[in-house]
Amino acid sequence: MRTKNMGIKITSIITGLIISLSSIAAQVDRSQLEKQCKNITPQQRQMAKAAGYDVDSVCSSLRDLTSKNDKDDNGNLETVLPRGSQVTVDERGVIRNQNNSADVEMFDLQNSRNKKQNSKGLKRYGYDLFAGVPTTFAPATDIPIPVDYIVGPGDRFQIQLLGKVSDSYELSVDRNGSISFPELGPITVTGLKFTEAKQLVQQKVNEQMIGVRAVVSLGELRSIRVFVLGEAFKPGSYTVSSLSTMTNALFASGGITEIGSLRKIQLKRQGKVISTLDLYSLLQHGDTSNDVRLLPGDVIYIPPVGATVGISGEVKRPAIYELKDKSTLKNLIKLAGGYSANAYPNISHISRKNKSGFTSVIDVDLSQSSSQKTLLKNGDQIEISTVLEQLEDVVQLSGTFNRPRAIEWSKELSLGDVIHSVKDFNENTDMNIGLIVRKEMPLRQVSVLHFNLKSVIEEGKDSRILLQPMDEIITFSLYAEEKKNTFEQELQELTSLQQRLEKLEDFELEKAEKAIDPGEEVRKSDELVELIKKENIRSKVLVPIVKRLKEQTSDGGLIKIVDISGNIRFPGTYPLTEGMAVRDLILLAGGLKEASYLGNAEVTRRDLSNQESATIKHIDINLAEQLVGKSSFRLSPKDKLAIYATPEYREHLTIVLEGEVRFPGLYEFKQGETLSQVITRAGGFTSMAYIQAALFTRADLKKQETKRLEELREKMREDIAASELEDAAAGRGSSLKDAESLLNALSETEALGRLVISLEDIVTGKKDDIQLKDGDRLVVPTFRQEVSVIGEVQHSTSHIFNDDWTLDDYLEKSGGLTNRADDDRIYVVKADGSVFLPNQSGWLTHQNEMLSPGDTIVVPLDTDRIKSLTLWTNVSQVIYQLALGAAAIKNLSN
Repeated sequence: MRTKNMGIKITSIITGLIISLSSIAAQVDRSQLEKQCKNITPQQRQMAKAAGYDVDSVCSSLRDLTSKNDKDDNGNLETVLPRGSQVTVDERGVIRNQNNSADVEMFDLQNSRNKKQNSKGLKRYGYDLFAGVPTTFAPATDIPIPVDYIVGPGDRFQIQLLGKVSDSYELSVDRNGSISFPELGPITVTGLKFTEAKQLVQQKVNEQMIGVRAVVSLGELRSIRVFVLGEAFKPGSYTVSSLSTMTNALFASGGITEIGSLRKIQLKRQGKVISTLDLYSLLQHGDTSNDVRLLPGDVIYIPPVGATVGISGEVKRPAIYELKDKSTLKNLIKLAGGYSANAYPNISHISRKNKSGFTSVIDVDLSQSSSQKTLLKNGDQIEISTVLEQLEDVVQLSGTFNRPRAIEWSKELSLGDVIHSVKDFNENTDMNIGLIVRKEMPLRQVSVLHFNLKSVIEEGKDSRILLQPMDEIITFSLYAEEKKNTFEQELQELTSLQQRLEKLEDFELEKAEKAIDPGEEVRKSDELVELIKKENIRSKVLVPIVKRLKEQTSDGGLIKIVDISGNIRFPGTYPLTEGMAVRDLILLAGGLKEASYLGNAEVTRRDLSNQESATIKHIDINLAEQLVGKSSFRLSPKDKLAIYATPEYREHLTIVLEGEVRFPGLYEFKQGETLSQVITRAGGFTSMAYIQAALFTRADLKKQETKRLEELREKMREDIAASELEDAAAGRGSSLKDAESLLNALSETEALGRLVISLEDIVTGKKDDIQLKDGDRLVVPTFRQEVSVIGEVQHSTSHIFNDDWTLDDYLEKSGGLTNRADDDRIYVVKADGSVFLPNQSGWLTHQNEMLSPGDTIVVPLDTDRIKSLTLWTNVSQVIYQLALGAAAIKNLSN
């Protein structure tokens, strides 16, 4: 009967394992199967073996299956998740990550409390080492077994027999402290070190089983229950491996809260403190000497944090540290890892709460050993200063140097020691002038010296100028001021474009994005700015120097600056250098222009000798004598030098003649010359010239038209935006397609600068001649036989001129008017650019006589159809007239 029962028990274990591996595994209580495995006797093992089953192998497979199910999807045993994770406990006691709101709230509360206490953004040192949420109470089994491990109930021995008998056993230590070894009987191992227990088992096998050798190892270790209390993140009772130490238990409990101590963690055993763990020693030195192995019933107690201080600035680990005993500044610096490379400990300070409830500041020099011994108090904030970025004992090279940089200053260092060759500079460098900006100690008052760069390179007298610490040597570019003006104009245009885009409504921005690449415009702007910097335009370079000179004058004296204006390359305000003469200022301003008058110049000076009232003096000087060195007029603060232009001097004035003139091309003319005179010089007109349709343009008029077109575009955009908003508010759909089309046409229209003239009357002397201006242009087309009809007609086209046709005939031949035409505002643009309106006197009765070859009949859009847009009539006229002029030039080119 007993044998039968044992057979049934063995069968139930094997059957349970098979079921566990099947799809109904959830219905089997594996804990019962594990319990049966632990209680198998040697006789039962023998019976199972006789029946063809290896019970130890079966039970081992069952434990592997259970362990596998306790792991996550990656096969790793989940024990701790980051704080703030939400977790739940399943039916087997395993905590799953589901973001428990209570944990999140606790984590957020501690974070917010820490932020309130720490205004400098410092973190509390060491708290993130164990900062996690425990996810399982299963013991950690992946810890190496030390040689001094004490065997106890619950440990499992794995024993393999080799030799005459080949077999393996997995034996558990029972509550009596013994393992039941088949054929040998019980062996007491509790209380022995593992090495001692191993030797004991091997000795028993050698003595009682001749020819058999035993290999002994520990399998599954027993679990112990300990308590983690105090300021643990999850205080409570924990089941841990028997190999666990204090840090293992802290890790399982999720670490320490922000108000818990890292330096005074106590291990209590039977009511007595047997060890105190300082985690700082572990973190900073790897010292595990106080990380004691745990025994069942041990209590780990985390007391509240003690005194804390914060250290910021130039240390390697800025943080908030917990003090232990009486700590000094030296101890704190060591805790923070020492100074960083940029630290300047000579200037440091302690912020400390005083008895009055205010914060006081204590300055300390941490380069002194006495200051390092300063005792710290709870709540102190220490800040370690940084070294200044300002260079010391250097000479700065700026401007057009190929390698602008700072060089070391030394005594007797001269300008010639720094500047050696023309190769030190870029090709656009002005070799006539350079500046030394000097900061006079101790107040760093700025003074400016000038030198001749060419003289320095040729080892002249200027090369022997001695330099001082913090001197800045500045050289300048030869780039003309016109280049600067071009840069600034393009920058202004880009800025204007950006401002206009910012004013547009959403629908306008949407259209603008299609037409304009903002990234490209930004790149253009950046390139212009970099080009201005690269070319070292001197007015930009000198602005900060002049500003500093103005700011440092506070004793009522005159500011050491001078002005130069007139016919000079770079007019403006310049620093007054030591001993500056008129010639020096002219060189600093880039030199004279071609038209500069050398006879005399004028210096305007303020005379403050009379304290009652200041007087202005005008001093005439001979500029030629100043330049050749025959005399040297020394300048004073606030002097203004005016350089005159040579009387009657003019730049090259030109006009372009194109089309049907005998000798077309570019012609220079003198001041006061007229159009007819230049035409005569060009040989007059060819036989194909149609002078009634001549096109005359002027550069300054083109600028005015460009400005007016831009104003029209801006106003039209505002009108469209207002109408769109009105339609949207009224719930109407947009009806501004015509307006938007006209706006697009205006955006593509370029200014011509046309001046309407009667060239035939001018050359025949019937009308006053035109005095020419620089940039004028005359285009004389060939004879035209057609009359064009454009605008709101069915078919815009041109017709051969017919003396018998009236305006209505031309309109009829073009298919008539569209339903969008404004028949009350039809007008004719004559070949010479003049405009006739239909309602003018005599128009209706003599309209056929008023039409001529080359004329254009314009039928405008009925702008009354576009509600609230009052500018469109003028806009359409501008577009048509400019288009006609452009077409005339294009036809001529073709």
